[in-house]
Amino acid sequence: MPQSERYEALVLGSGEGGKYLAWHLAKSGRRTAVVERKWVGGSCPNINCLPSKNEIWSAKVADLVHHAAKFGTVMGASAIDMARVRQRKRDMVAGLVEMHLERYRASGAELIMGAGRFVGPKTLEVRLNDGGTRVLAGERVFLNVGTHATIPAIRSLAEAGPLTHIEVLELDRLPEHLVVLGGGYVGLEFAQACRRFGSRVTVVQHGPQLLGHEDADVAEEIRRILAAESIEVVLEADVLRAEGQSGEGVRLHVRTAGGEHPITGSDILVATGRTPNTAGIGLELAGVELDARGYIRVNDRLETTAPDVWALGECAGSPQFTHVSFDDFRIIRDNLAGG
Repeated sequence: MPQSERYEALVLGSGEGGKYLAWHLAKSGRRTAVVERKWVGGSCPNINCLPSKNEIWSAKVADLVHHAAKFGTVMGASAIDMARVRQRKRDMVAGLVEMHLERYRASGAELIMGAGRFVGPKTLEVRLNDGGTRVLAGERVFLNVGTHATIPAIRSLAEAGPLTHIEVLELDRLPEHLVVLGGGYVGLEFAQACRRFGSRVTVVQHGPQLLGHEDADVAEEIRRILAAESIEVVLEADVLRAEGQSGEGVRLHVRTAGGEHPITGSDILVATGRTPNTAGIGLELAGVELDARGYIRVNDRLETTAPDVWALGECAGSPQFTHVSFDDFRIIRDNLAGG
């Protein structure tokens, strides 16, 4: 094992809270390193919030064109070019990544691209993306490792190669019939976007309403809006098994109050929740405990069960929003300053 390099602050993960904390600590004169596996700046500018809104805006434009005659604008034939939709999104992401790299350069924080795992208390082994290994030891360590899309334990679903929010944003083709598994906000925003691009869309929801955390009247109004756009919604559906391959043809066998029946489509998008990225990174070697759901156990100061180790953002069980992760940064920043 290489000799360890010492830092005053180590941040594992470059999401919203982690990057702002790293920039703040580096600007304050502390030797700071951030270890990031893939997404510079975290999921929001790369694979979640901003890219999805970019493609949703393209879908809104497509919808306006489709209804242009209602507003007195008569147009000729139009078509959707998903490769160009994707490229517009990619161009935006590339600009955001470069902006983040400039922020790292300006702050003095070192960005290390690689996969990090604990090999002891406050010590990370990093397998670098461009080859080689580094061992980093920190006086203080901050965990901002995020979450990933959950693939439910439904028979043959994983083998069907379902899309998640990452893959659907990279499609250069329009699904003929998209079956969306999950009626939360992620599934619904992609359902509406794909419908506006021209796909047939079916949403399959386990619970009795869409958007299970919202009031029933709000959920019902959303269902009506989607129905008005010819999006089929199937509620209180237990998915028993899957057949086929997403992109080539799929069949979900579901059970509802009316009995068991198949739902067929060309593609499946799974949007049923998130799983913390806490497995396989050696947290047990660092003395960091998890709760029953696999999230990092923290107190109200976001301190973990290991001395001088904090967690922030989704991996700490915080609500899964970018602005909440930023609030976690502010909590840690102020507490480090004696607040």
